[in-house]
Amino acid sequence: MTRAVVEAVHPEQVLVFGSHARGDATADSDVDLLVVEKEPFDLGRSRRHELRQIRRALSRFPVPKDVLVYSRDEVERWKASRNHIIRKAYREGKVLYNDE
Repeated sequence: MTRAVVEAVHPEQVLVFGSHARGDATADSDVDLLVVEKEPFDLGRSRRHELRQIRRALSRFPVPKDVLVYSRDEVERWKASRNHIIRKAYREGKVLYNDE
């Protein structure tokens, strides 16, 4: 899955978090992925387009997936927030890919 995401959008980082990262996933568990993009999103580069590319690349994997896509700027802004999913992803997650 990681390779498919990297080939589709060339992110800075890909993390898995949730039950798959903690090691307590069941047959009904989805795969939670955080994809961190290098550049911010703007009018010429939409989050929706990037997410569509990722979902298309992951469609061949027959497991439920929950994919979050944030820019590096957004990650840095929200990483320390007590109630943001980005903080949870970095606290319990595992880095699958890093192109820093």
